[in-house]
Amino acid sequence: MKLIITLLVILLVGSNAFWLYGAIDQGVTNSYRDQQLRELDETRKQLMAVLPEIAGNLSKQEVVAIVSKHTDLESYEKEGCTWTGWVGLKFNETGALQAVAPVWAYGNENPCLQNF
Repeated sequence: MKLIITLLVILLVGSNAFWLYGAIDQGVTNSYRDQQLRELDETRKQLMAVLPEIAGNLSKQEVVAIVSKHTDLESYEKEGCTWTGWVGLKFNETGALQAVAPVWAYGNENPCLQNF
């Protein structure tokens, strides 16, 4: 009887150790994923802010043509922005690129989604 109880205790401790390891591993995996998402979001913000300066003196048609090369989706105009794929391009009155915005805002200011 003592052998059975000892065996069951060892199995219980072993299974608890297995579940503890799994929980710790999942926590570490989630922290790496969250860090990668933060870095990707910061990269996106930086690129969106820099693109109008890089576009410089390109016309609206040239900018739309360049962005359209990198998507299979059709470009369309909606609420003052030209949407090309998952990117909104906001141009000023002279046709210069003023802002670049993603299709989602997540609480950040988005010049193409001001009415929402």
